[in-house]
Amino acid sequence: MARGAGLAVLRVRKATLRDVRLMAELERSCFDEGYPESLLAYFVMNDERFICLLAELGGIAVGMAIGELEEEGLKAVGHVWTIEVLAPYRRRGIGERLLRELEERLRARGAVEFHLEVKVGNEPAIRLYEKMGYIKVGILRDYYGPGQDGIFMVKHLGPGEGPSKWSCGAC
Repeated sequence: MARGAGLAVLRVRKATLRDVRLMAELERSCFDEGYPESLLAYFVMNDERFICLLAELGGIAVGMAIGELEEEGLKAVGHVWTIEVLAPYRRRGIGERLLRELEERLRARGAVEFHLEVKVGNEPAIRLYEKMGYIKVGILRDYYGPGQDGIFMVKHLGPGEGPSKWSCGAC
């Protein structure tokens, strides 16, 4: 389902190397300390390991998502590195669409679980992740710098799996 303002259609596509500068601009617009252009280029160039998605609304880049397939013991885990949407385009389902696409692509590569980190106090992101089935499992002290804690969240994708065996009463 495509959503957007007026007749604009939301398109989510794989990012390419020529998108890296644009991705860096999105990073700077969405985060105080975003990923540098060189790291974004690394993500894009290593597409056997990373999935980089760009969301465009009416041809304008409005968000992106980056995920990685990691091996954790005997299982494949999708690590969500970032989901971001420019402020004027938030609360239109773009972040949810990016996350769904990322999950689908990582699951197709074998992921049976997802992990992500989110800054304590980023309530809109936390609500989205909880809506999408992620649960809080731990606090990451100083994860985003001194005094800036993160929350570790997990979503199980395997068939028949219920709530996580982990829980975080303090989250």
